[in-house]
Amino acid sequence: MQFGRFIESTGLVRPGDSIMLAVSGGIDSTVMTYLFADLLPRWNLKLAVAHVNHQLRGEESDGDETFVRELSVALKIPFLSERVNVLDFAHSAHISKQEAARQMRYECLERARQKVGAQCVATAHQADDNAETVLLNALRGTGIRGLAGIPVRREAGNIIRPLLFARRSEIEQYAREHHIRYRTDSSNESIEYRRNYVRHNVIPVIQASGEFDVVPSLNRMSRLMRQLDDLLTAEVRLVLPGLLTQDSHGSSLLDIAKLRSRPDYLQEAIVLEVLRRLTVEIDADKVLRVLELCDLTTGSQVQLSKSLHVYRDRDHLSFIQPREESPLHESVTLGHTYAFHDFRFSLSLPIPVPAKLGATPGVEFVDAGTLGDRLLVRSWEEGDWFMPLGLKARKKISDYFVDEKISLLQKKRIPIFESNGNIVWICGKRLDDRFKVTDRTHSVIRLEFGPTIFSH
Repeated sequence: MQFGRFIESTGLVRPGDSIMLAVSGGIDSTVMTYLFADLLPRWNLKLAVAHVNHQLRGEESDGDETFVRELSVALKIPFLSERVNVLDFAHSAHISKQEAARQMRYECLERARQKVGAQCVATAHQADDNAETVLLNALRGTGIRGLAGIPVRREAGNIIRPLLFARRSEIEQYAREHHIRYRTDSSNESIEYRRNYVRHNVIPVIQASGEFDVVPSLNRMSRLMRQLDDLLTAEVRLVLPGLLTQDSHGSSLLDIAKLRSRPDYLQEAIVLEVLRRLTVEIDADKVLRVLELCDLTTGSQVQLSKSLHVYRDRDHLSFIQPREESPLHESVTLGHTYAFHDFRFSLSLPIPVPAKLGATPGVEFVDAGTLGDRLLVRSWEEGDWFMPLGLKARKKISDYFVDEKISLLQKKRIPIFESNGNIVWICGKRLDDRFKVTDRTHSVIRLEFGPTIFSH
């Protein structure tokens, strides 16, 4: 195997480097460990081994950890391990078990790297892994970056992949010739997982035709797509700041007109980048649904995951990550300011009627004589009604929200100010006509609503 030549030509490793080896105990990572151990004296390397026990296969997982520990002792390489609860994390983060394991694994490896002061973490992805990734991403429609496959170096986490040049068959042959023992993960045989289905059922059928050598072809396409992705990524980074903003609640807003003015390939790349930043598992359907939302009416929405909704809000797409919140129900008193999670609300003591009313956004004046002694700031509830300023008829607040094209999640975030059970103000939106300032008003209460201001 041309291991030393590959890592030297790609600049992945230099003599004297300190490297953390990510070792599961499987054939690929075990062979990688022996290859690095062989280079250690000539390259003056500093090596350490990190193992992550995902605790998904009971005794088999524990056996893997024991095997890797013994391997490290035999090769006289420092050993670190960490156990993680993948199922709990997957449940709390609303992601798949496989994605949870991947995220936790890289977090553990980064902690291990920092602990020993290594410059990088070496993982044992090889050429067949990359081919499977490219084919899976093509089927999922993840765009050019997906077709670029697994990068030889990933800056986030300082990850290197020194075995990407090698076929699985070459690694197996090396293990046989050098009598290398390794562990077999029983879950790798289950076609319940998409990657295993592609590995065991799709690629072998194509290979059997004799017309294609799938792995080299897909790896060649991967290299070309990675160059193209570099160009496209630079273009997206250039245009995205002019398209993507944040509102006062931290939701991402994507300008529809500016997005639609770009070529189709760039529109898809922009949406993909937004979804990546929001850590959404990506497939073609999600990208298409977001783009289709641009042509629907205000208030239309799609749910991309349990933790991400996208709304069409006039000229923007609003990417909202809802959180579970208890309904707001807080008594308030004149002359005080209140800071809630997302907003602040203040009520003055009675003051003289100002010369100008309604000149400042987020500020309202109400007739002091109309307010009762039970003042409340609360969440909107089904059945709420008020008499909009300028009208003498009741209107359901839900109908007002529809007329104003306010989304469901926005409704939940707009507080209601009430007095003795009567709605005074849909905060920041509309005053109730019964509490307006008139010619007979002697004093007013100044109400103010706006984003929370944190002091430093």
